[in-house]
Amino acid sequence: SLRAAYPPDRLGMPLALRTSAIGLAAAAGPLLGGALVAQLGWRAVFFLNVPPALLIGALALAVRVPPPLPTPPSRPLTGLDLPGAGLLGITLVCLVHTLVALPAHGWTTTTTAAVLAAAVAFAAFVHHERRTASPLVPPRVAASKAVASSLAVLLAASAALFGTLFVSSYYLQNVRHLDPFRCGLQVLPLPLLMVLSAPASAVLQRRYGPRRTTTAAMALLTLGTLLLSRLDVTSTPLEAGTGFLLLGAGFGTVMVTATAVIVRHAPVDNAGVAGGLQQTAMNIGPTLGVATATMLLTYTPTLQSTLLPLTALAALGTLCAVALPAGTCDRGLQFANLARD
Repeated sequence: SLRAAYPPDRLGMPLALRTSAIGLAAAAGPLLGGALVAQLGWRAVFFLNVPPALLIGALALAVRVPPPLPTPPSRPLTGLDLPGAGLLGITLVCLVHTLVALPAHGWTTTTTAAVLAAAVAFAAFVHHERRTASPLVPPRVAASKAVASSLAVLLAASAALFGTLFVSSYYLQNVRHLDPFRCGLQVLPLPLLMVLSAPASAVLQRRYGPRRTTTAAMALLTLGTLLLSRLDVTSTPLEAGTGFLLLGAGFGTVMVTATAVIVRHAPVDNAGVAGGLQQTAMNIGPTLGVATATMLLTYTPTLQSTLLPLTALAALGTLCAVALPAGTCDRGLQFANLARD
Protein backbone atom coordinates (compact mmCIF):
# COMPACT_ATOMS: atom_id res chain seq x y z
CA SER A 1 0.00 0.00 0.00
CA LEU A 2 1.00 3.63 -0.33
CA ARG A 3 1.07 3.93 3.48
CA ALA A 4 3.78 1.28 3.68
CA ALA A 5 5.75 2.54 0.65
CA TYR A 6 5.91 6.25 1.54
CA PRO A 7 6.55 8.09 4.81
CA PRO A 8 3.53 9.98 6.20
CA ASP A 9 4.89 13.40 5.22
CA ARG A 10 5.20 12.37 1.55
CA LEU A 11 1.85 10.68 0.99
CA GLY A 12 0.11 13.65 -0.60
CA MET A 13 1.67 13.52 -4.07
CA PRO A 14 1.35 9.72 -4.60
CA LEU A 15 -2.32 9.97 -3.64
CA ALA A 16 -2.67 12.95 -5.98
CA LEU A 17 -1.19 10.99 -8.89
CA ARG A 18 -3.58 8.12 -8.22
CA THR A 19 -6.54 10.51 -8.15
CA SER A 20 -5.36 12.13 -11.39
CA ALA A 21 -5.29 8.71 -13.04
CA ILE A 22 -8.87 8.16 -11.88
CA GLY A 23 -9.79 11.55 -13.36
CA LEU A 24 -8.20 10.67 -16.70
CA ALA A 25 -10.17 7.43 -16.81
CA ALA A 26 -13.34 9.32 -15.90
CA ALA A 27 -12.67 11.77 -18.73
CA ALA A 28 -11.98 9.12 -21.36
CA GLY A 29 -14.82 6.78 -20.36
CA PRO A 30 -17.85 8.97 -21.19
CA LEU A 31 -16.29 10.23 -24.43
CA LEU A 32 -15.28 6.82 -25.75
CA GLY A 33 -18.46 5.21 -24.45
CA GLY A 34 -20.61 7.93 -25.97
CA ALA A 35 -18.89 7.63 -29.33
CA LEU A 36 -19.30 3.84 -29.34
CA VAL A 37 -22.96 4.04 -28.35
CA ALA A 38 -23.66 6.65 -31.01
CA GLN A 39 -21.89 4.74 -33.78
CA LEU A 40 -22.12 1.04 -32.93
CA GLY A 41 -24.83 0.71 -30.27
CA TRP A 42 -24.75 0.18 -26.52
CA ARG A 43 -23.34 -3.37 -26.71
CA ALA A 44 -20.06 -1.99 -28.06
CA VAL A 45 -19.32 -0.39 -24.68
CA PHE A 46 -18.66 -3.81 -23.14
CA PHE A 47 -15.76 -4.38 -25.55
CA LEU A 48 -14.04 -1.21 -24.36
CA ASN A 49 -12.26 -3.01 -21.51
CA VAL A 50 -10.98 -5.90 -23.64
CA PRO A 51 -7.82 -4.24 -25.15
CA PRO A 52 -6.55 -2.81 -21.81
CA ALA A 53 -7.21 -6.14 -20.08
CA LEU A 54 -5.26 -8.05 -22.73
CA LEU A 55 -2.39 -5.53 -22.57
CA ILE A 56 -2.17 -5.67 -18.78
CA GLY A 57 -2.31 -9.47 -18.85
CA ALA A 58 0.53 -9.60 -21.38
CA LEU A 59 2.63 -7.20 -19.30
CA ALA A 60 1.98 -9.22 -16.15
CA LEU A 61 3.25 -12.35 -17.88
CA ALA A 62 6.25 -10.62 -19.46
CA VAL A 63 7.57 -8.61 -16.52
CA ARG A 64 9.68 -10.52 -14.04
CA VAL A 65 8.94 -9.63 -10.45
CA PRO A 66 12.10 -9.35 -8.30
CA PRO A 67 12.29 -11.63 -5.29
CA PRO A 68 10.99 -10.00 -2.09
CA LEU A 69 13.53 -8.48 0.25
CA PRO A 70 13.95 -10.04 3.68
CA THR A 71 11.72 -8.34 6.21
CA PRO A 72 11.80 -8.39 9.99
CA PRO A 73 9.41 -10.79 11.68
CA SER A 74 5.96 -9.36 12.21
CA ARG A 75 2.95 -10.29 14.22
CA PRO A 76 1.08 -13.37 12.98
CA LEU A 77 -1.94 -12.67 10.84
CA THR A 78 -5.29 -12.93 12.55
CA GLY A 79 -8.27 -14.69 11.09
CA LEU A 80 -10.69 -13.07 8.71
CA ASP A 81 -13.77 -11.54 10.27
CA LEU A 82 -16.24 -13.26 7.97
CA PRO A 83 -19.24 -12.84 10.33
CA GLY A 84 -18.55 -9.10 10.56
CA ALA A 85 -18.27 -8.78 6.79
CA GLY A 86 -21.50 -10.74 6.36
CA LEU A 87 -23.43 -8.56 8.83
CA LEU A 88 -22.18 -5.39 7.18
CA GLY A 89 -23.14 -6.76 3.77
CA ILE A 90 -26.65 -7.61 4.96
CA THR A 91 -27.03 -4.09 6.34
CA LEU A 92 -26.09 -2.48 3.04
CA VAL A 93 -28.22 -4.83 0.92
CA CYS A 94 -31.30 -4.16 3.02
CA LEU A 95 -30.71 -0.41 3.03
CA VAL A 96 -30.21 -0.15 -0.74
CA HIS A 97 -33.22 -2.43 -1.36
CA THR A 98 -35.37 -0.07 0.73
CA LEU A 99 -34.21 3.02 -1.16
CA VAL A 100 -34.84 1.39 -4.54
CA ALA A 101 -38.15 -0.29 -3.71
CA LEU A 102 -39.71 2.56 -1.76
CA PRO A 103 -40.65 4.75 -4.78
CA ALA A 104 -42.33 1.89 -6.61
CA HIS A 105 -44.14 0.16 -3.75
CA GLY A 106 -44.23 2.61 -0.84
CA TRP A 107 -44.14 1.52 2.80
CA THR A 108 -45.18 -2.07 2.35
CA THR A 109 -44.51 -4.99 4.63
CA THR A 110 -41.43 -5.82 2.56
CA THR A 111 -39.84 -2.37 2.76
CA THR A 112 -40.59 -2.10 6.48
CA ALA A 113 -39.04 -5.51 7.05
CA ALA A 114 -35.96 -4.45 5.06
CA VAL A 115 -35.49 -1.35 7.25
CA LEU A 116 -35.82 -3.41 10.41
CA ALA A 117 -33.43 -6.03 9.06
CA ALA A 118 -30.86 -3.32 8.24
CA ALA A 119 -31.13 -1.90 11.77
CA VAL A 120 -30.84 -5.33 13.42
CA ALA A 121 -27.91 -6.38 11.21
CA PHE A 122 -26.03 -3.15 11.92
CA ALA A 123 -26.61 -3.45 15.66
CA ALA A 124 -25.37 -7.04 15.51
CA PHE A 125 -22.33 -5.88 13.52
CA VAL A 126 -21.41 -3.28 16.17
CA HIS A 127 -21.91 -5.83 18.97
CA HIS A 128 -19.83 -8.43 17.13
CA GLU A 129 -16.98 -6.00 16.42
CA ARG A 130 -16.67 -5.16 20.11
CA ARG A 131 -16.35 -8.79 21.16
CA THR A 132 -14.47 -10.62 18.40
CA ALA A 133 -10.74 -11.24 18.70
CA SER A 134 -10.03 -10.17 15.10
CA PRO A 135 -12.55 -7.42 14.23
CA LEU A 136 -13.10 -6.22 10.71
CA VAL A 137 -12.31 -2.71 11.97
CA PRO A 138 -9.58 -2.72 14.67
CA PRO A 139 -10.45 -0.66 17.78
CA ARG A 140 -7.55 1.78 17.46
CA VAL A 141 -8.61 2.55 13.89
CA ALA A 142 -12.31 2.81 14.71
CA ALA A 143 -11.60 5.06 17.73
CA SER A 144 -9.68 7.61 15.66
CA LYS A 145 -11.69 10.81 15.26
CA ALA A 146 -9.66 11.77 12.20
CA VAL A 147 -10.35 8.45 10.45
CA ALA A 148 -14.08 8.51 11.29
CA SER A 149 -14.44 12.12 10.09
CA SER A 150 -12.54 11.39 6.86
CA LEU A 151 -14.70 8.36 6.13
CA ALA A 152 -17.85 10.44 6.72
CA VAL A 153 -16.53 13.11 4.33
CA LEU A 154 -15.75 10.55 1.61
CA LEU A 155 -19.13 8.88 2.08
CA ALA A 156 -21.03 12.18 1.80
CA ALA A 157 -18.91 13.47 -1.09
CA SER A 158 -19.17 10.31 -3.20
CA ALA A 159 -22.91 9.92 -2.50
CA ALA A 160 -23.61 13.55 -3.46
CA LEU A 161 -21.39 13.38 -6.55
CA PHE A 162 -22.71 10.15 -8.05
CA GLY A 163 -26.30 10.94 -7.14
CA THR A 164 -25.90 14.32 -8.86
CA LEU A 165 -24.31 12.71 -11.92
CA PHE A 166 -27.20 10.24 -12.17
CA VAL A 167 -29.80 13.03 -12.08
CA SER A 168 -27.74 15.28 -14.38
CA SER A 169 -27.54 12.50 -16.97
CA TYR A 170 -31.32 12.32 -16.91
CA TYR A 171 -31.46 16.10 -17.41
CA LEU A 172 -28.98 16.14 -20.29
CA GLN A 173 -30.59 13.27 -22.20
CA ASN A 174 -34.30 13.73 -21.45
CA VAL A 175 -34.59 17.51 -20.98
CA ARG A 176 -31.80 18.81 -23.22
CA HIS A 177 -32.10 15.79 -25.58
CA LEU A 178 -28.34 15.34 -26.00
CA ASP A 179 -26.91 12.11 -27.40
CA PRO A 180 -24.44 10.10 -25.24
CA PHE A 181 -21.34 11.61 -26.87
CA ARG A 182 -22.52 15.21 -26.37
CA CYS A 183 -23.43 14.33 -22.79
CA GLY A 184 -19.85 13.19 -22.27
CA LEU A 185 -18.57 16.48 -23.66
CA GLN A 186 -20.89 18.45 -21.37
CA VAL A 187 -19.66 16.58 -18.27
CA LEU A 188 -15.98 16.81 -19.35
CA PRO A 189 -15.11 19.72 -16.98
CA LEU A 190 -15.69 17.40 -14.01
CA PRO A 191 -12.94 14.81 -14.73
CA LEU A 192 -10.60 17.46 -16.10
CA LEU A 193 -10.78 19.40 -12.84
CA MET A 194 -10.26 16.16 -10.94
CA VAL A 195 -6.99 15.69 -12.84
CA LEU A 196 -5.86 19.27 -12.17
CA SER A 197 -7.05 19.60 -8.58
CA ALA A 198 -5.45 16.38 -7.32
CA PRO A 199 -1.79 17.52 -7.46
CA ALA A 200 -2.78 21.05 -6.40
CA SER A 201 -4.57 19.65 -3.34
CA ALA A 202 -1.38 17.97 -2.14
CA VAL A 203 0.34 21.37 -2.12
CA LEU A 204 -2.66 23.07 -0.49
CA GLN A 205 -2.82 20.41 2.20
CA ARG A 206 0.81 20.95 3.16
CA ARG A 207 0.28 24.71 3.34
CA TYR A 208 -3.17 25.02 4.91
CA GLY A 209 -3.69 21.64 6.55
CA PRO A 210 -6.32 18.94 5.93
CA ARG A 211 -9.15 20.71 7.74
CA ARG A 212 -9.20 23.95 5.78
CA THR A 213 -8.38 22.28 2.46
CA THR A 214 -11.08 19.62 2.76
CA THR A 215 -13.69 22.05 4.11
CA ALA A 216 -13.12 24.40 1.16
CA ALA A 217 -13.29 21.48 -1.27
CA MET A 218 -16.56 20.21 0.20
CA ALA A 219 -17.93 23.77 -0.05
CA LEU A 220 -17.07 23.77 -3.77
CA LEU A 221 -18.79 20.41 -4.22
CA THR A 222 -21.87 21.70 -2.39
CA LEU A 223 -21.95 24.84 -4.54
CA GLY A 224 -21.60 22.79 -7.72
CA THR A 225 -24.54 20.57 -6.75
CA LEU A 226 -26.59 23.66 -5.90
CA LEU A 227 -25.82 25.27 -9.28
CA LEU A 228 -26.82 22.11 -11.15
CA SER A 229 -30.10 22.03 -9.22
CA ARG A 230 -30.98 25.40 -10.79
CA LEU A 231 -30.75 24.13 -14.38
CA ASP A 232 -33.80 24.00 -16.60
CA VAL A 233 -34.59 23.70 -20.30
CA THR A 234 -33.37 27.26 -20.96
CA SER A 235 -29.99 26.86 -19.20
CA THR A 236 -26.84 27.29 -21.27
CA PRO A 237 -23.97 24.78 -21.56
CA LEU A 238 -21.79 27.30 -19.69
CA GLU A 239 -24.06 27.12 -16.65
CA ALA A 240 -24.02 23.33 -16.64
CA GLY A 241 -20.28 23.24 -17.27
CA THR A 242 -19.64 25.56 -14.33
CA GLY A 243 -21.54 23.20 -12.03
CA PHE A 244 -19.59 20.17 -13.25
CA LEU A 245 -16.34 22.14 -12.95
CA LEU A 246 -17.02 22.86 -9.28
CA LEU A 247 -17.95 19.22 -8.67
CA GLY A 248 -14.67 18.03 -10.16
CA ALA A 249 -12.53 20.57 -8.29
CA GLY A 250 -14.18 19.72 -4.99
CA PHE A 251 -14.26 15.95 -5.34
CA GLY A 252 -10.70 15.63 -6.68
CA THR A 253 -9.39 17.58 -3.70
CA VAL A 254 -11.48 15.66 -1.18
CA MET A 255 -10.25 12.34 -2.57
CA VAL A 256 -6.63 13.29 -1.91
CA THR A 257 -6.95 15.10 1.40
CA ALA A 258 -9.44 12.79 3.15
CA THR A 259 -7.59 9.67 1.97
CA ALA A 260 -4.29 11.12 3.16
CA VAL A 261 -5.76 11.72 6.62
CA ILE A 262 -7.06 8.14 6.79
CA VAL A 263 -3.77 6.48 5.87
CA ARG A 264 -1.71 8.99 7.87
CA HIS A 265 -3.59 8.25 11.09
CA ALA A 266 -3.47 4.48 10.67
CA PRO A 267 -0.53 2.51 12.08
CA VAL A 268 1.55 0.71 9.47
CA ASP A 269 0.23 -2.64 10.76
CA ASN A 270 -3.31 -1.50 9.96
CA ALA A 271 -2.54 0.24 6.65
CA GLY A 272 -4.47 -2.42 4.74
CA VAL A 273 -7.50 -1.95 6.99
CA ALA A 274 -7.36 1.82 6.51
CA GLY A 275 -7.17 1.44 2.75
CA GLY A 276 -10.02 -1.06 2.84
CA LEU A 277 -12.19 1.34 4.85
CA GLN A 278 -11.49 4.11 2.36
CA GLN A 279 -12.44 1.89 -0.58
CA THR A 280 -15.54 0.68 1.27
CA ALA A 281 -16.69 4.27 1.83
CA MET A 282 -16.04 5.06 -1.83
CA ASN A 283 -18.19 2.08 -2.87
CA ILE A 284 -21.01 2.55 -0.37
CA GLY A 285 -21.33 6.28 -1.09
CA PRO A 286 -22.13 5.99 -4.83
CA THR A 287 -24.52 3.09 -4.19
CA LEU A 288 -26.51 5.04 -1.61
CA GLY A 289 -26.27 8.25 -3.64
CA VAL A 290 -27.68 6.71 -6.82
CA ALA A 291 -30.36 4.82 -4.88
CA THR A 292 -31.38 8.03 -3.10
CA ALA A 293 -31.41 9.96 -6.38
CA THR A 294 -33.60 7.27 -7.96
CA MET A 295 -36.06 7.52 -5.11
CA LEU A 296 -36.13 11.33 -5.20
CA LEU A 297 -36.47 11.40 -8.99
CA THR A 298 -39.50 9.13 -8.76
CA TYR A 299 -41.26 11.21 -6.12
CA THR A 300 -40.17 14.65 -7.36
CA PRO A 301 -39.40 14.62 -11.09
CA THR A 302 -37.99 18.20 -11.15
CA LEU A 303 -34.24 18.70 -11.13
CA GLN A 304 -34.27 21.24 -8.29
CA SER A 305 -36.35 19.18 -5.85
CA THR A 306 -34.19 16.12 -6.57
CA LEU A 307 -30.79 17.75 -6.20
CA LEU A 308 -31.51 19.94 -3.18
CA PRO A 309 -31.42 16.95 -0.76
CA LEU A 310 -28.11 15.91 -2.33
CA THR A 311 -26.88 19.47 -1.83
CA ALA A 312 -27.82 19.16 1.84
CA LEU A 313 -25.87 15.88 1.99
CA ALA A 314 -22.78 17.59 0.57
CA ALA A 315 -23.22 20.39 3.11
CA LEU A 316 -23.31 17.76 5.86
CA GLY A 317 -19.99 16.47 4.55
CA THR A 318 -18.63 20.01 4.84
CA LEU A 319 -19.53 20.01 8.53
CA CYS A 320 -17.76 16.65 8.96
CA ALA A 321 -14.64 18.13 7.36
CA VAL A 322 -14.43 20.69 10.19
CA ALA A 323 -13.54 17.79 12.54
CA LEU A 324 -10.42 16.87 10.54
CA PRO A 325 -6.95 17.66 11.94
CA ALA A 326 -5.88 21.25 11.45
CA GLY A 327 -2.24 20.46 10.64
CA THR A 328 -0.21 17.76 8.93
CA CYS A 329 2.15 17.04 11.82
CA ASP A 330 -0.11 14.84 13.90
CA ARG A 331 -0.53 11.37 15.33
CA GLY A 332 0.27 9.75 11.97
CA LEU A 333 3.85 10.90 12.28
CA GLN A 334 3.95 9.57 15.83
CA PHE A 335 2.83 6.15 14.58
CA ALA A 336 5.51 6.26 11.91
CA ASN A 337 8.18 7.14 14.47
CA LEU A 338 7.04 4.29 16.74
CA ALA A 339 7.18 1.89 13.81
CA ARG A 340 10.73 2.97 12.95
CA ASP A 341 11.82 2.66 16.58
